[in-house]
Amino acid sequence: MKKITIACLQMASSPYECENNLEKATIMIREAAENGANICILPEVFNPGYSLDNDNFIKAETLDGQTITRFKELAAELNLYITGGLGEKTEKEFFNTMYFIGPSGLMATYHKKHVFSLENKYWKRGKQNVIVNTEFGDIGLGICADMHYAKMWKEYAGKIDVALICSAWPDRPEKTSTRYGDHEAELCRDLPAQISRAMQIPVAYCNATQDCKGKVAILGHMYCQGNSKIVDKGKIVATAESREDRVMLGSVEIEETRPEIDMRIFKHWIKHTITENLLRFLVEGILTRYGMAYYTRAKKKYLRKDRGNVR
Repeated sequence: MKKITIACLQMASSPYECENNLEKATIMIREAAENGANICILPEVFNPGYSLDNDNFIKAETLDGQTITRFKELAAELNLYITGGLGEKTEKEFFNTMYFIGPSGLMATYHKKHVFSLENKYWKRGKQNVIVNTEFGDIGLGICADMHYAKMWKEYAGKIDVALICSAWPDRPEKTSTRYGDHEAELCRDLPAQISRAMQIPVAYCNATQDCKGKVAILGHMYCQGNSKIVDKGKIVATAESREDRVMLGSVEIEETRPEIDMRIFKHWIKHTITENLLRFLVEGILTRYGMAYYTRAKKKYLRKDRGNVR
């Protein structure tokens, strides 16, 4: 049995102030290292910070940009692993990316598979799960809304020893009051433990806390709700029941052999009422399709601008 100390760096990013966010994260990583962390996990797209705005295109970075470069240096200096979220651009696409960096450099990247609703305006969906081999065991990566989907965790079941999830899960928008919105807010708090229980492995979930820039159509303002957690086989090891910035550490145990998993547990993953399903059709269906169409047009514009800047 191996013991590993994980630090969830729950923080509020300043939307699109990338240099400031990077400096803040660096300070938190150093604090975590001083307290014995083996792995530091930051929130989803902590740089540039989660908001639904076209600045996601402008502030996206390549994998040789300032964020990954800084974290590679820190991981080597402090002899630990760093993971979390980044708005990534490639030659052809923009992705909501989770990186995994060790003392020897960048080890893996995962592109969010289940890009949620209007997020599809800014990021292309990834296609596959990612497992990273480390001395602590095999680590599976996930981002925020991925927690909704039993199929993803069923594919990971029996193949990983730890799951790390970075997130910017918001509370319901301020001008809404529906069971669907309340249920989504509850899932932020409940799903990390549900995943850990189902797969009988440790799960670390790091959520952002910032006020998101702008408003979501007529629904109003959003903020990310925090509530980061470290869970070991369904048991809460550490939790942040607030939106405060904090370095939250927890130690978990990695079993030498992986447990047998009853796959039936994934059959009824989340239960929704009929009314909730109607709202889901709007939020997760119609708005998703609108977002994808918007992205196809917008990415061409912003990629063209980048090529123009190079020339």
